[in-house]
Amino acid sequence: MNPNNRSGRPPAGALATLAPALQSRDFRLFWLGQIVSTMGTSLQVVAEGYLIYQITNSTFWLGMVNFIGLLPVVPIALLGGVLIDRLPRRRLILATQAGLMLQALTFGLLVLSGRIELWHIILLYFLFGSLLAIDHPARRAFLVELVGPDELANAVALNATIYNFSSLVGYALSGLLIATIGVGGTMLANAATYTAPLLALSAIRLPDVRHDAAVKKLSAAMSEGLLTLWRQPVILAIISLMAVVGGLAWPVFGLMPAYAEDVMGTNAVGLGLLLAAGAFGSVLGTLVTARLGGRQRGRALAAVSLLLPLLVMGVAYAPNMLAAVLCITGVGLALLVLQSLAITLVQVHIPDRVRGRVMSIYSMLHAGADTGGNMAAGWLAVYLGLPLALALGGLVALVYALGLLLLLPALRRLE
Repeated sequence: MNPNNRSGRPPAGALATLAPALQSRDFRLFWLGQIVSTMGTSLQVVAEGYLIYQITNSTFWLGMVNFIGLLPVVPIALLGGVLIDRLPRRRLILATQAGLMLQALTFGLLVLSGRIELWHIILLYFLFGSLLAIDHPARRAFLVELVGPDELANAVALNATIYNFSSLVGYALSGLLIATIGVGGTMLANAATYTAPLLALSAIRLPDVRHDAAVKKLSAAMSEGLLTLWRQPVILAIISLMAVVGGLAWPVFGLMPAYAEDVMGTNAVGLGLLLAAGAFGSVLGTLVTARLGGRQRGRALAAVSLLLPLLVMGVAYAPNMLAAVLCITGVGLALLVLQSLAITLVQVHIPDRVRGRVMSIYSMLHAGADTGGNMAAGWLAVYLGLPLALALGGLVALVYALGLLLLLPALRRLE
């Protein structure tokens, strides 16, 4: 590992073994800052949805505003990839986090003033999606500067665990905050959470590097990431595996409220138990990736790509609550391992000069696949029922994974 990244006292004992990436002072700062801001993002998602329904009393607008938030992802992600490679990544993330803070602050003040209207929410949500389209791939690309190659998989897994746990805590807090301080106060609380990553990024001791300072036309720079993937079919296959298998597994969590009520016949307590099982599975997944290290990543990716669809089908037809909890724990574990191994293999096998552009494509497909998988499963569930919709998604994912692994045996040999 780069000695510049290991300043400060590293964790000792079991923690150093299970979370070696936390030995990097700079990664610890970055990780802790993101924990706080990700909780805030969860507060925003719930508060915005609550407010939209209060204003419109329409489920159509609930879905439409979320869709509007995705509209800028494709064009801005491609442009953002160029920025991530041309500008110092730490400074770029500082700018996006500051922008997200101002967006949340504006939202909260508009609500408190009583002047908030639907068009304000749409505009702010579009801005929110635009900033995240740059922020997410920038953070992923920045990880390679914070840890060494041996700790990269663990850093990726810890980063994914942030999202799962912080989202769970944020969703739990959101109802309490909305009830006590209102939507406006909740949005201001969200704005305050961005202080943590801004301070953490300011304290990171890394030189600001421009990874691709070559002067070229914007169109040529944007297409270079796509050409890099086209010339490396195995890496493109890894990204597609993450998108298809991961995207078709995501409805297990995205449609969890319907699954808990309609399939398991349980109440809010049962829903919380099922969500907690998925979060616990992601923690176990972090431990699994830490144990794997750099050994046989391709084989592990192949195995988990086949296991995850089977677990999804197990969730679909779980005979009782205990079986559902066990299968959902397995889905949480396998999904985190799949995503961690996929992003690590992509990061290891692409040149740093185009890392931002490739990570932008990765993030774009990741977001699109999760949203598309959720929408497709929800639509099928209307006509076929939720269990069959989930099981069909698992079957399609299994067939795709098997076909891809047979066509590209080199994928299993990657380290």
